[in-house]
Amino acid sequence: MESRFGQGKIQIAHCMGAQYNGDMRLGMQEENVMGLFGKKSFFPYVGEIGNDVMEEIRGTVARAQGILGLSDGTGGRETAAAINETVDRILENGGLPEGFVDLEDAAVCLGVLFGHALCVGQQWKWKALGENAGNASFCVVSPRDNFSNAPMPYLLRILSGNNRNVDGTNDNTVLLLYNMLENIDRKPEKQKYFPVA
Repeated sequence: MESRFGQGKIQIAHCMGAQYNGDMRLGMQEENVMGLFGKKSFFPYVGEIGNDVMEEIRGTVARAQGILGLSDGTGGRETAAAINETVDRILENGGLPEGFVDLEDAAVCLGVLFGHALCVGQQWKWKALGENAGNASFCVVSPRDNFSNAPMPYLLRILSGNNRNVDGTNDNTVLLLYNMLENIDRKPEKQKYFPVA
């Protein structure tokens, strides 16, 4: 069976039995989060991710761990550090580690692995967030549902040179973000699922 996550492709999550209808490449290029001030949730739609998608996530995590040489029991911080080192090497020499098909495939694999690192190391969980069930993306959310991160678009932004800091240069913030998200629920925003990075 071909994985939705394989070969650089990832389907946009549609939960509760809805059909998959998208390609994350398009979703990553059109990343556009709209704030809904005065609402309880930043996103109008919050849904659980089905077992079939979670199986795809687990398979992608295993693939990424294999490419990075990590074991299944590697902790969250160690995983984030390995992702950070891999991203540094990609940005420095422009080459991808063996096992990644292209830059988008690397972003998908490393993004899913970053989400996994947050789940393992900081008890985040996978959800689908978006405008509605037909337009939702895979994200990880903090333990108290106060914050969210869309890890695949985040990694694509870094790998494609578009994660600009104040001086205009691209910045690999993977390990920095991981560390900043520890205990972030202590200072919640006014809306649930507030996006970070």
